[in-house]
This record gives sequence, structure tokens and C-alpha cells, in this order.
Amino acid sequence: MTLQPRAVRTRLLLFGGLGVAIWFAFGGSHPGSAGQPPGAPVPTGAPAAQKAPEERPADRDGIQKALDAFAAGFRAGDAKAVAGQWAAEGEYIGDDGTTFRGRAALEKAYAELFAKGPNNALEVEVDQVRFPSRDTAVVEGHFKLRKGPKKELTVSRCSVLYAREDGKWLIAIAREWPGDGLSLRDLEWLIGTWEAKRNGTAVSTKYEWTANKSFIRCQFTITQEGKANTGTQMIGKDPATGGLRVWTFEDEGGIGDTEITRDGKKWVYTARGVTAEGRVLTATNLLTPLDADAFLWHSVGRALDGEALPDLPPIKVTRVRAQP
Repeated sequence: MTLQPRAVRTRLLLFGGLGVAIWFAFGGSHPGSAGQPPGAPVPTGAPAAQKAPEERPADRDGIQKALDAFAAGFRAGDAKAVAGQWAAEGEYIGDDGTTFRGRAALEKAYAELFAKGPNNALEVEVDQVRFPSRDTAVVEGHFKLRKGPKKELTVSRCSVLYAREDGKWLIAIAREWPGDGLSLRDLEWLIGTWEAKRNGTAVSTKYEWTANKSFIRCQFTITQEGKANTGTQMIGKDPATGGLRVWTFEDEGGIGDTEITRDGKKWVYTARGVTAEGRVLTATNLLTPLDADAFLWHSVGRALDGEALPDLPPIKVTRVRAQP
């Protein structure tokens, strides 16, 4: 990523992965509603995040400063400064196997990358640092790149071997690992608070990592006619299948289970839920990112107890920015 531009509670929103109960929340009434307003990485193979042992604190501080300098040079679009973070014969191996060796080749590659996509923002998230010897260190973590005018987030697993030369920590080898585009890390851009409003219904969702980043937890609130309904979703990898799933629990008793797949940039949520009254809801929900701060949510193929319901029009969901 561093070098690759790469009664019936019809409010039950059980089905998103977005937690936003948009499944029915904006859909209008349906038969049987009794007049109620309707109610919606770590990537495979990546090491689990661990707290590093409290040893060699001075060296750990030096490694962190080197990583910060690398990220700062990248954000500034300064190819010379970025290449200067490598050893003279250091190398970078991309997730597709593309390899650049030596500072001159690295500086040229970064200069071309920055010319094609200026104003990129990079963060290096460290999962683990270990020291195989006195003058080497291995950093396991993730590159988190926001690129292009829409600042869309891309996350890739990385391994970086540092070597100390003349008292300075320099990159000897940096490698990114390929993903399948369908890991929990690929949903990291959801972290934060989101909202959607239509026809007197408001949905608010807050996404956050659990402690070890094995799941994304979502707390959602649906407000209609002055009444708030709340619930929780957990998004994670299903150990039985290796695929992504969403488990939803409404505070009033409804539950839901959703399978997540992808169709290009579009995320597809195949959802099934049961209301507190025991009625079965199904739908296919489509999430289409627009930019870093907005996406479209479209619910189709909906049914209640096997009876087909109309598709809902797409609704725009936007990020809530923290007040300065």
C-alpha cells in the first residue's frame, strides 16, 4: 500500500452490518403492521494484536520515531525523505510481488506514486515489535492509507525489518501481504459514528473495535415518533466458514444473522432475522461507499414471513464529525 496505488417490530434493523436498522426503518407500512410506522486486518493469517513486552524501551522509542518519520514523509509527498528511511540497499516487496531495491529505485518509485496521487495520508499501526538481535527489529502491523480526493481507506498487513546503522534505525526490508478484500480490516473505515434520516425516522450507529480487534462492535439507535429503539451488532469472522458475519441483538428481543460478501466496491449483506414476536424477516442489503464520509444503503429482496415486500429506495448515510 505504500507503493501500490491500490406488535410486529418493523423497525427491526437487524440486517445491516451497518447496524442501521434501515432494513425497515424507512420503508413505509406493510400488511400486519397494525398501523405501526415501519422500522434496517485481523486479515486472514495476520497475527493477533499483542502488547509488546516492556523491554528495550529506548530501542522501541527509536523504532516508533523511525515509523513516524516514514509516515510524515509519505504524507508530505517527499520521495527523497521516504527513501531516506531505508538502508542503502533496502527493499520493498508489494502485495503483488513487485520489488524495489536500493534507495535510488525506491525514491523514483515513490516520486512516481506521489505524482499520480498527491495528498495521500498514511498511518502505520503497530501490532508487535520484536528484536531478533541487538541491531535488528521486526515490526508486524498494518499500513492504513487514505488516498485520492475521496480519502478512501485501504488497510494492508505489513512486516518491516529494521536494521540499526550508525545508531539510526533504517528499513532493511518492508513487505505488504495480499488480502482477499473481504477481511474485517476492510471494514475499518466504518469506525466512528454515522447517521441517516428520512420521513421522521432517524438512525444513529456507532462502530468501534473490541479490545483485540477481533470484532467491530456497533451500537445503534432508531428513533421514530419520539420513541427510541436500541441494539448491538458484532461484526467478525465466522470461525466455522472463515467468512464475515454480523450478529444483531435488539434490546427488545429481536435477533439477526447476516453474511457479508462483496461485488466490486459494493458490500452485500444477506440477512435473516427474527422479531421479538417470532416473525421472520429476510433481505439483501447493499452498501456502496461514496467517499470516506458517506455511503448508500439499499435494501432489496425483502420479505416478512415469506411474503414479499417492496424494495426500499437507497438512502445516504453520513459520518458524524466530532466537534472541534
